[in-house]
Amino acid sequence: MSVWFAIPSARPPAEANARLRKWREMGYKIALLRQGEPAAADLTMPTDEYLGWAPSVNLLARWVLAGDPTAEWIVTGGDDYEPDLTHRAEDIARECTAQFGGTFGVMQPTGDRWGDAQGAYLDRIAGSPWLGRDWCLRAYGGRGPLWGEYYHMYGDEELQAAAIQLGAFWQRRDLVQTHLHWSRTVEAKREGAPAFLKFVNSPAHWQKAKALFQSRRAAGFPGLEPL
Repeated sequence: MSVWFAIPSARPPAEANARLRKWREMGYKIALLRQGEPAAADLTMPTDEYLGWAPSVNLLARWVLAGDPTAEWIVTGGDDYEPDLTHRAEDIARECTAQFGGTFGVMQPTGDRWGDAQGAYLDRIAGSPWLGRDWCLRAYGGRGPLWGEYYHMYGDEELQAAAIQLGAFWQRRDLVQTHLHWSRTVEAKREGAPAFLKFVNSPAHWQKAKALFQSRRAAGFPGLEPL
């Protein structure tokens, strides 16, 4: 049994490697859809452009599961996340499989309490989810673990709502996957998003993604039906 941390990655290699090293030390294999200079990974798929978060995760999931028949859980997010440092990957994986009675499920650690006046962000989205093998292969009619029409924002919000709709969602407050988001400090907010994230943090992108989510939620997330 293996657990993979599979993400699109564009940060400078030294910055990305410092975080990826922590995932590897906790028992994860690493798969990257990587822009720019290579970073340390078990599998790397180079790309010249950002394909979008949901399409990237879907591509990585297919790639990992096809190449590693022992892969049971895939964790995703970004190269600004760190793993829970008190539970090893294989232990969390066994607990997830026991909870769902298999691997058709989505688990989101919510121990990172960073948020706003409404509470922790990770209570509302599956931003760094554990995706079971069967979820990846069967959700959305077998098209992938996420709805690929989202480019960056709101794909994680649909993932949580969709998994809840299918009775396949679990939140764990005891697990902390810290999100070292660029806006987490006052100083960083003043500077604004890194250059490679400016477009996906623009009002135009937010509004387009929000409209897609609201229309799909109102329709019951068409296409979600599993194989």
